[in-house]
Amino acid sequence: MKVRTQQDSVVITGIGPVSAIGCDKEVFWESLLSGRSGITNTTLCDTSRVACKLAAEVKDADLRKYFPRTAVSRKYPRAVELAIAAAAFAIRDAGLDALSNTDRMGVFVGTSVANLAETFSARENWVNGQKVRPDTSFYVFNHSAACLLSSLFDLRGPTLTISTGCNSGLDAIGHACRAIQCGSADAMLVTGTDCEIFPEIMAALGASDSLSTRYNDAPEQSPRPFDADRDGVVLGEGAAALILESETGAKQRGAQIYARISGYAGCAAGKNRVYSPSPHWDIHPSVSAMQNAMKNADLRTDQIDLVHANGSGSVSYDRLEAQAIATVFGSDFSRMRVHSIKSMVGLPGGAASALQAITACLCLEHSKIPPTINHENCDPECGAIRVVCEAESVPLQNILVHTIGLGGFYYSAAVLSSV
Repeated sequence: MKVRTQQDSVVITGIGPVSAIGCDKEVFWESLLSGRSGITNTTLCDTSRVACKLAAEVKDADLRKYFPRTAVSRKYPRAVELAIAAAAFAIRDAGLDALSNTDRMGVFVGTSVANLAETFSARENWVNGQKVRPDTSFYVFNHSAACLLSSLFDLRGPTLTISTGCNSGLDAIGHACRAIQCGSADAMLVTGTDCEIFPEIMAALGASDSLSTRYNDAPEQSPRPFDADRDGVVLGEGAAALILESETGAKQRGAQIYARISGYAGCAAGKNRVYSPSPHWDIHPSVSAMQNAMKNADLRTDQIDLVHANGSGSVSYDRLEAQAIATVFGSDFSRMRVHSIKSMVGLPGGAASALQAITACLCLEHSKIPPTINHENCDPECGAIRVVCEAESVPLQNILVHTIGLGGFYYSAAVLSSV
């Protein structure tokens, strides 16, 4: 994708985070700036059979008190409920409470595991001789969040669900941008959402040694992006919604604009990535994703002010990402600021990369970079990476967002620019 002219460029005019460190943009931003950890011992599921006891949970879960008009209900799967709340925040933030032409506004949802927990629950009920709820047939459907968002907000444009692991939210943004550019819609509601905190997923990722276990007695000390003492990721839950519009349309209605989506790219590892506990890591697809996003944005490395990194605390992925960033930026690597929100919000599946995009929007708005907490001693194999460990006030024009998904099979990157 390449934005060729200002007339067909796409901008972000509304944001709605729902995370372990707070809901709505003000609370989310203040929590980021203060370095507040959202990691606690898990309460949403039984962890007696898994080594990791940590999770990033959305504690203020009764979102109905905020959004009674959106019909948020306990009958919805967790990921759907969080998506509805995030969407309501974003629509309000964009000043679109009274939508005039819903035929020209669509819904794209990015999700990793979607409502997989509903499938496991339905099977358990069936095996135990209990009744399966009649709405189960809809809620085991990965597309249900997109359908419900379309219905609740009466959005009648293109509706799509994208599932590319933790990249899903960023990929949904990229493809929604294309939908606007090709004329399929004037505006899009894009939402990344997931709840990965249930026993089967924790057991599966625990079996692959992906999860942090060393800090069960000190949850706030993990995950540790690019740190020498990191020992794995912390699963989470959350949602992040963004309103995308054509720049021309946004300016005509006098909308606030957080950022322009200047470039987007995705790249797969192909045959160089075969899943195994001890994989051979290939940095090329990560490098290609970042380089292609910058190429699409017509930007050089010296024009990028900040990298919002995947930075999940994974022993392998952090090292790969640091080496890829070093390759992309070359002589600019040691001066390039790198930041990760995963140290505070954990890894909430498809919501993770969408929360990264929201963070980039807020950084551009405030000319500030939040701290990356828990980074104390850099892993020597991450090289001379410059991780932002204390909040910084600095002029920001272009931010590169990078994310890794699907066990290292696929990489995505986008450039968000100030307008």
